[in-house]
Amino acid sequence: MLTLEEKSILEEISFEEPKMLLYKFNNLIRQSGSEDERKAAYYIGERLAGFGMDYEILWPEIYLSTPVKAELKIIGQNEEINVKTPSYSMSTGDKWVDGELIYASSYRPPYATDEFEYKLRFESDPKGKIVICDGIPSPDKVNDIISNKGVAAIFVQSGERIHEGICTSVWGSPGYEDLANINRIPVVSVNKPDGKRLIESLKENKVRAALRTLLDDGWRKCPLVLTKIPGCESPEKFLLLHGHMDSWHKGIGDNALGNATMLEIARVLQNNRSKLKKSVWIAWWPGHSTGRYAGSTWFADQFAMEFHDNCIAQVNCESTGCVNASTYDGIMWTEDMDDFCREIVVSVTGIEPKWTRPHRAGDYSFNNIGISSFFMLSSTISREKMEKLGYYEVYGCGGNIEWHTENDDMSIVDEKIFLRDTKLYLAGIYKMLNGSLLPVNIKKLLESMKVYLHEYQTAAGDSFDFQIVFDELENLELLVEEFYDKVGKYRDDSQKSDMICNTILRIVRKLIRINYTSRQEFRHDPAAMMPPIPDLAPVLMLNGMSNTDQKFLVTQLIRARNRVLHALRECRQIIMDVSL
Repeated sequence: MLTLEEKSILEEISFEEPKMLLYKFNNLIRQSGSEDERKAAYYIGERLAGFGMDYEILWPEIYLSTPVKAELKIIGQNEEINVKTPSYSMSTGDKWVDGELIYASSYRPPYATDEFEYKLRFESDPKGKIVICDGIPSPDKVNDIISNKGVAAIFVQSGERIHEGICTSVWGSPGYEDLANINRIPVVSVNKPDGKRLIESLKENKVRAALRTLLDDGWRKCPLVLTKIPGCESPEKFLLLHGHMDSWHKGIGDNALGNATMLEIARVLQNNRSKLKKSVWIAWWPGHSTGRYAGSTWFADQFAMEFHDNCIAQVNCESTGCVNASTYDGIMWTEDMDDFCREIVVSVTGIEPKWTRPHRAGDYSFNNIGISSFFMLSSTISREKMEKLGYYEVYGCGGNIEWHTENDDMSIVDEKIFLRDTKLYLAGIYKMLNGSLLPVNIKKLLESMKVYLHEYQTAAGDSFDFQIVFDELENLELLVEEFYDKVGKYRDDSQKSDMICNTILRIVRKLIRINYTSRQEFRHDPAAMMPPIPDLAPVLMLNGMSNTDQKFLVTQLIRARNRVLHALRECRQIIMDVSL
């Protein structure tokens, strides 16, 4: 429940400042590396200064892949087909890439965790051919085409408009080890009518196509706006509120509205800074759209130790206040934040949320450090309303299909919904900063692990045994239960509460990593499907394999099981070392 103080602070939220930002950004095409992006950064800085806030504009050099143009022609026909190429498609320049067209159908693998996650099933050998398939140019599908030696890809999107996007699985600016995984084939998207016609033509005759793409790839210095409001009791501990400043086209729904929410929250928190126990950092990122979260990844890399030692949570702010967004279906947070977030959503909005496990998306560039997280996208259109409007699923803009198109403009804005969403964000942040004890429930993470492990064990049958992991989870659960039984009495003991906070953070760091990452800490997993406890998820493939392949996978799974066991035992030792 909200306190009287919290309710009073929420009433300070206004649309006056956000409206000025929206009209300013409506005249800017904030593509990363552009002059308009710099203008947006300077504007945010000027407004922060006007609130009496210190801020800085950092200039990270990040790798961007910016689409310039693309062409597609059907050999033997004069028809021109409108296409767009996504970021990180291979740039062919003046060279045409041609080949026979073949169709690939989509299927959801057993480890898919959201409805956008699909892979490809090829109806004939794609080697040396151009593959046409349904959907947006996702990294998983592009990687399927590459690994099967296709030479190019055509994606048939779901509507009349072609949505901009990015097709690399490399998260953030590539490291040297990533170079082999970028810009490997040219990729284009067509709209549904053109794509449907192309697919139908394949049923009658062989069709050859040719395409060429031009992208501007390279390192660019881009502005990253950062402001910090220090807490009065534990200023070293901080929450990060963040969202991307760059955009496709005008990008009002994605993400000028999120930028406006962040600016308004900065204003209100600055006015109430004497009431904040912990600090808040607020960051506006570049490089989200054409750099696969390059700005937030750079920040995570540069400030990794500060995050590891002192960040209590990260909050992603995107697509607040979009028209028709009447639900919080699909709202995201890590499991340890479940009780806290559910209560906040209901208390502020009166709407019962439907939780979704966070996708590998949305500038969640801090999983490999082990940071608790809440929110990614905001409110969304109901299923019933989407059907009535004839909409299909998209990734942002509250479910409005203007997402990542030239039509993402001021028509997306709903003032009333914006105020509701912004109050929700502020309430969660303010409560997190001022709680005597962190509202982080380790038990929820452990419970979710048991659920997923049961699914994995059922799929594995007698082929692989997770019992030792179940035993370790139960041992840790008992210690965690005893720990939480003790901590409540130290709510007003600042010395003890600091120790409790640090203990919780140390445990959460390890549990988030084994639940959400596969690579070691401080490295970044690919922007691809990331199932729960990803090291163990390949067990779902076990029973469909040959005997020889099973042996290889069991060897891998034993090593993965050891990683999970080691992390759980480290968590147990952390609790045992605490003196309460």
